[in-house]
Amino acid sequence: MRKYILPFIIIIVFLLSCEDQIPHNNIPNSPVSFNLMINSRDNILKNGLAYKTFTENDRQLDSDRFGYGGLLVVTDNTGNSIYAYDLACPYEGKKDIKVAYIDVGKVKCNECGSVFITIYGDNIPGRGMVGFGSAESGPAAKERISLKSYNVLPLQYGEFRIFN
Repeated sequence: MRKYILPFIIIIVFLLSCEDQIPHNNIPNSPVSFNLMINSRDNILKNGLAYKTFTENDRQLDSDRFGYGGLLVVTDNTGNSIYAYDLACPYEGKKDIKVAYIDVGKVKCNECGSVFITIYGDNIPGRGMVGFGSAESGPAAKERISLKSYNVLPLQYGEFRIFN
């Protein structure tokens, strides 16, 4: 019986110590389904370090969905990778408090002052390109909260699907 107590205590201590280390995100899950056309209407995204925002006003199809606060779509420095984020500030968690472009590869929430880096990400099999959206400064950085990221999957030349 005693030999089972020590592993049990270790597991309990481990589980309790991990709670504060998991970053949270205040953005609720909202549907995202949108196609980018970089050879036509979204051609600014052919360039490196470019960005474009999309909201309900940019709807092309009845099935288009733009997440909680809208979409922020950015390219890396080469223009070869595209990342998509929710426009709503993840620290504030309100649909109408959005991040705004301030500098190359950075956005800022004017409400809480958090600055996020948008030009880095990874290519994940089955999900496509997924951005990191890490907080650089402000209260979101202290709590390690990143922008809510969405999947960007290449379909055919010049067309990409943003989804969650």
